[in-house]
Amino acid sequence: MSNFIDTIREKAALYKLEKQLKKSPRNKKVHNLKTAQTAGILYDATQESNFLIVKELIRELKDNDIKPEALGFINKAKRDDNYIGDSTYSFACRKDFSFFYNIKKEAIQAFVDKPFNLLIVLVTEQPFAIDYLGQLSKAEFKVGKAGLDNELYDLMIELNANADVAELKKQITFYLNLLNNN
Repeated sequence: MSNFIDTIREKAALYKLEKQLKKSPRNKKVHNLKTAQTAGILYDATQESNFLIVKELIRELKDNDIKPEALGFINKAKRDDNYIGDSTYSFACRKDFSFFYNIKKEAIQAFVDKPFNLLIVLVTEQPFAIDYLGQLSKAEFKVGKAGLDNELYDLMIELNANADVAELKKQITFYLNLLNNN
């Protein structure tokens, strides 16, 4: 029964999302690690090990003079006390969305509305909320794992079936360094 309800919720949210995206399309522009000045990172913070990988990515982005911000989605009804945000890190959980995935938290809406040069979606399996936030993002160039949502990404990274988030981060930074932006 719960799976049926989740399917209905997601279909309604996607319908609303489609209408919203038609009203305000994003400006697309190719960026690499040399041309980008800002970067947003969406990731699954349910597993704490992903946070360490995001910290490493943020350090690499700062080394490239890119101002990063990360939004971690915790696939739980409520955040634990060990998830404290600041100007670089913010967190969302299921209670931060309405039944049909309307955003209820200002920090999440601000992240989505920010026109980042890069949006890095650092997940190997994509919860609906991360896909939804990625679609809503006004980022100019979106990067993530191939096969999750082909309409979301401008650059898709193909990985082996058993690859983890650390491997995805490694491949994304490799290809963003390699990408020639004339």
